[in-house]
Amino acid sequence: MNATMQNLIAAAQASFLGALPTPGAIAATLAAVMAAALLRGFTGFGFALAAVPLMGLVMAPAKAVPIAVLLQLLGGLADLRRNRRDCHWPSLRWLIVGAVIGSPLGVLALSVAPAPVARIVISVIIALAVLMLGRGFALAAVPSRFATVLVGATSGLFNGLAAMPSPPAIVYYMSGPFRAATARASLLVFFLATSIAAFTSIVAVGLASSAVVWLAVLALPVMLLGTWIGELGFRRGTERLHRHVSIVSLGVIALISAAKGFSELM
Repeated sequence: MNATMQNLIAAAQASFLGALPTPGAIAATLAAVMAAALLRGFTGFGFALAAVPLMGLVMAPAKAVPIAVLLQLLGGLADLRRNRRDCHWPSLRWLIVGAVIGSPLGVLALSVAPAPVARIVISVIIALAVLMLGRGFALAAVPSRFATVLVGATSGLFNGLAAMPSPPAIVYYMSGPFRAATARASLLVFFLATSIAAFTSIVAVGLASSAVVWLAVLALPVMLLGTWIGELGFRRGTERLHRHVSIVSLGVIALISAAKGFSELM
């Protein structure tokens, strides 16, 4: 009986320790989180889009995506008190409503359209948006509630199709009559809402393993530090610099999405 119990304990320990990442994977994960957090702190977006490919160099996407989503959720909660003072709640509320409506539609569309094709189509749409913003496209007034819900629904659609809810919301705040601080805070709160929905799905399908939670908790201080440093850069920069960096980042997102879509087709 004692031998059997010892064998069970040893097996459980081996299983638990085997699930933990190696020191090299931990170091690479922390470096990826720091780089993505700097971008998040400065622009208000891009954390998961930067962190997932970087972490994917040392781990499977089934681990990288849940870690990035959980970090974005925890980081968003930590930043909520500060960001809720600066964000534009009248538009944000309706964006979130639209995202809730659009996400199931995106999942439904994914069942018909292959994910690689969806990524390529989305990248083309983003590229057109980058071109418009680069040429100075801007809205004179805040869009109506109906238009805002449509943008939110498009974000949800993009999220369901390719796990990319950010581009429509980014274009919305970059082209609207919002100060850079308002746009950045609104995006951070919007992505908190989408990360809550995403992590709920991750838990439901069983991808929130102990190793994922452990790595996310370990990386959280690094994310908060990187976000703080990026925010310092934002505070000391100009509205023009923030706009330029955001447009360039959006362009990079389009290139990454297109490259991933074409690579999955081949």
